[in-house]
Amino acid sequence: MSDSIREAALKLGYADARPVTGHPFRVWRERLDNIPLGQTLSFDHDPALLSGWPLGEITLWVAIAPTPPLKEWPEGCGELGAHYVHSVGQERRREAWEEAAEMLGYEVIPDAMLPERAAAIRAGFGVHGLNGLLITPDYGSYVNIAVLLIRSAPPEGARGPEHDLSSGCNKCGECIKVCPTGAISEDGVDALKCLRHYMRKPETMPEDAFHLMGRRIMGCETCQQVCPDNDSLKREDPPQDLFGCMRIESLLTKPETNQMTIYIDSYYIPENKVRAQAHLVAANTGRKDLLPLIEVDIGSDDEACEKPARWAADILKAQ
Repeated sequence: MSDSIREAALKLGYADARPVTGHPFRVWRERLDNIPLGQTLSFDHDPALLSGWPLGEITLWVAIAPTPPLKEWPEGCGELGAHYVHSVGQERRREAWEEAAEMLGYEVIPDAMLPERAAAIRAGFGVHGLNGLLITPDYGSYVNIAVLLIRSAPPEGARGPEHDLSSGCNKCGECIKVCPTGAISEDGVDALKCLRHYMRKPETMPEDAFHLMGRRIMGCETCQQVCPDNDSLKREDPPQDLFGCMRIESLLTKPETNQMTIYIDSYYIPENKVRAQAHLVAANTGRKDLLPLIEVDIGSDDEACEKPARWAADILKAQ
């Protein structure tokens, strides 16, 4: 019957799905305990604590699907990373997989908050990269991971915690050289220094990082773009029906988040954070014609928007 769960995953578009045991992800938890990021994550490292089920009655099914990198966005548009453009489709597919498992008679913990990359490593899908991402043989680091927590004894062949120690990538160091904020080192990644963290929490962004944003609205793929494991991947065109709402003037006037959420999970694009990034993009691309739109947010009570707007206006006026 467990083969039916894998078959359901394949029908939904996952490239593969494999079972692993429900042992705690202690290697992952111990790593996090030693870095600042570990204080901020809400993921549980122990499936038994999360579910309330005995260890012998827990199976985790882990699936991966490619999220192909994107070609350049048109001039005048902000940029979105591939992960975010695919996020709505990823979430719908995961929910459909949960529903399929329930239809097969399994008890499922919906939307189980477990460490997906650690589960994928246990399943043998890839290794841990210096940039903190899973690197797979076929899809590089451009993959989506889904984890299904079901009540069932692990099937024969399910991999356990003896596989949790990743050999890691080949440590070529290219990602270290190009990381805009120096967040990546030979010891791994400090995710709190990553541009993606600042995008999600713009109020924490130091002003000296503003110019590093370039045209980014959500997502930074600089480390992935130079990773040799991604060299052979074919890039896809960004969705054309997002071009209009991703124009900087549109993002500064009234972000069309309803259109964006066709592709992007609304969690990633609250309006004030989109506007904050749009101010930076306008300055970083020399859009003096957008000064009137930028100045609207100067003096705003919303710190996430006010500080970037003030900086952007100063930069553009000085040009």
